[in-house]
Amino acid sequence: MNNLKDINIWESNFGLLPMKLNPLNQADKFLMLNGGQGDFCLKTAARGDENQGTIYGESWSTNTKNFLFINEDSVEVVNWFEGKTENIPNKKIEFNLGQFYKYLSSKSHKTQNDVVPFILDIFRQLRNITFEKQDSSETINLLFTLLVSLEEDISNIDYNKWNISNSKIPDRFDYFVERLNQGVRNIKPNLDLILRHTAGVLFQEAHREVIYFNPQRDLFGGVSSKLETRLDAYSSIHYTPQYIARSIVENTLKTFDLSKPQITILDPSCGSSEFLIEILKQLKNKDYKGNITVKGFDSSDSAIRTSSFLLTYENRKQWNNELNIVVKRVDDSLVEDWGHNDIILMNPPFLSWELLKEKSSRDTVLSILSDVVRKTRPNQATAFFYKASQSLSNNGVIGCVLPTSIFYSEIYSDLRNKIGEELNFKVLAKLGNYVFEDALTDVSLFIASKNQSLQLPKVLWTKNEKGVVQDALREFRKMNSNNELSINTKNFSIYTPHYFPIVNNSWKLISFDENEFIKELSIYYKAGKLSTIGDIFNISQGALLGVKNIFKITSDEFELLTEPEKKLFRPILTNNSIKLGKLIITEYSWFPYNKEGLIFKNETELVELDFYNTHLLPNKEILEKRKGINQWWSLTRPRNWQFTKESRLYSNRFGNSNSFAFDKQGDCIIEEGNAFIPKKDFKLNDYYFYLACFSSNIFDVLLSVYSKPIMSGYDLGKIQIKNIPVPNIHKDNLQESGVYLKLVELGKELENDNSFVKPVIDDILKSYFYPNR
Repeated sequence: MNNLKDINIWESNFGLLPMKLNPLNQADKFLMLNGGQGDFCLKTAARGDENQGTIYGESWSTNTKNFLFINEDSVEVVNWFEGKTENIPNKKIEFNLGQFYKYLSSKSHKTQNDVVPFILDIFRQLRNITFEKQDSSETINLLFTLLVSLEEDISNIDYNKWNISNSKIPDRFDYFVERLNQGVRNIKPNLDLILRHTAGVLFQEAHREVIYFNPQRDLFGGVSSKLETRLDAYSSIHYTPQYIARSIVENTLKTFDLSKPQITILDPSCGSSEFLIEILKQLKNKDYKGNITVKGFDSSDSAIRTSSFLLTYENRKQWNNELNIVVKRVDDSLVEDWGHNDIILMNPPFLSWELLKEKSSRDTVLSILSDVVRKTRPNQATAFFYKASQSLSNNGVIGCVLPTSIFYSEIYSDLRNKIGEELNFKVLAKLGNYVFEDALTDVSLFIASKNQSLQLPKVLWTKNEKGVVQDALREFRKMNSNNELSINTKNFSIYTPHYFPIVNNSWKLISFDENEFIKELSIYYKAGKLSTIGDIFNISQGALLGVKNIFKITSDEFELLTEPEKKLFRPILTNNSIKLGKLIITEYSWFPYNKEGLIFKNETELVELDFYNTHLLPNKEILEKRKGINQWWSLTRPRNWQFTKESRLYSNRFGNSNSFAFDKQGDCIIEEGNAFIPKKDFKLNDYYFYLACFSSNIFDVLLSVYSKPIMSGYDLGKIQIKNIPVPNIHKDNLQESGVYLKLVELGKELENDNSFVKPVIDDILKSYFYPNR
């Protein structure tokens, strides 16, 4: 029987994080957090003498709808939005916990009457009347003043106490103060709860308003809240959702030794201090008694003002002014001295190299990464990440959000190796493209400590769909609470891998099922049944023609050429030429090469050609501008392995198991794709064997593990797929076996446009070469 007064029951059953409403004087009152969806307030006792107004105020001010009181025989559910109270028998809940939580969640939907949109609506109007008179920082300061009016008379504010500037109060400010103090439905706002539990999302949204707001008057003279959508105004600022910050802090503290008498915490890109406020709340929740130094840097003046305001309030209200707070506006955090820190939390700016406009910023990034990233143009987040790893004290912990490219991109392999030698990974998570509301940035989560532990990390893999990350992180909390080893669903997996990295030279994260497949696959590989693609083939890129479309003609144009001129053209393979094992030829390319190289040494040799007069000569000036070209009528990079006509296996540049085909005649050249050139002699049937292997559904599973996903499938280039294990025809007399002959015949069926044989290929590969999963 579940004891509903035990706060741990709610965490172990639903993955909710209990956060004390006010640790100093409300030990039995909690905010139950679930990623913003289905949050509610809870008291582990009966209602007592709390009146309806107080309950509504606490629930509304924490951005929730429901307040639960646990009686001896029932749970009292008070919902301010519906204005209704109901008592539900404990026995009914205990036997239907899941159903009860679904019911609560259904009564927790967001509305425009919630505290955050209510305050933001007032702020928009305030922003409109002050836009031409105040800069963005001053407008944020007026929002602080507005909030302070909940506790103090605005004509007599102690600005030092609140750590805000004494801004000039605009006309009609009393109107906004009155609106705020009235609340919704006369529900009194609770400043302490607003600042401690809703400040993150409130000030993140307020900063959006500052950046995007376009003041206009509507037709009747009222204020407008139109938002601009200029991407360049908001290119690299991805505000951290509260549920992400909360999970990072929560798992960082699980790794950290809280017996230490003092802690130094740094966020080098702090914004409005979502991470810093969150860790202070969780430390207070854990009743940490040691000394704390909090450091935050940011280039935004309004962000630093917000951080100073919120941290000062937290210090005064919860920590008896004993925190050491160092918050500083900087031009570039990367040039600052970060010192040595026990905990570093951050969501660094995801600025690509191209968006780093200042040369000094680029030089700083390159200087920091000089030992680990060479001859490339790294993302600025990479420099933050590496500097953070070098700024940890012994046994320190880092928890951060990162671009997923850092986990698998080849250009960061030295960086990964260096950090892998110095840090002990605790949690790595692939979160996907739906974390930041303002950008489809592929995001991962990273938590590691600086110690010598040999533990394997927890891996969290999510399917790239909206809403999955919130569910996965809640289940992660639930899993930890119940001391479970793993969770595996169709949308996410949480587990400890058998080894890490799972894929060589990468931190790529895969699902639980894929990890089990790879574990069994490694046994096959070690037994010699499989070799890597790189052991069997040289994977070569296709030709680079030069200026777009000048060298290509259609099939109809090709047929109009004379027979001698046709010999100067070859069928060309592009991304539209390969489909389900079959070649589709629609274009031809100028290819004036033989075994010795370029056929025409002088321009005078070309003048009798129709193609010269219709295509080449009219574009001579453009073609001559190409660098590194000896003769202007030649291709930019023809690839000398294409000079001879040989049977070849080809793939698209990007795709999946449907993106391979065999050119038996050897007439084709490839542009947008790759050629698989055998390292040892191949017979004709050998190509059909591998066409069958590469066209299998099993190969898609292998691509999902080893290659980089893109919108149209996977990267089929050498770097990505060279380590994929496949059968090796040169081992164990494979060419003499019946299974070889079966796969050869199935490869020929694919060439003849029979894609229905793919399941048969899978069955054979599972029976002889791959784990049957």
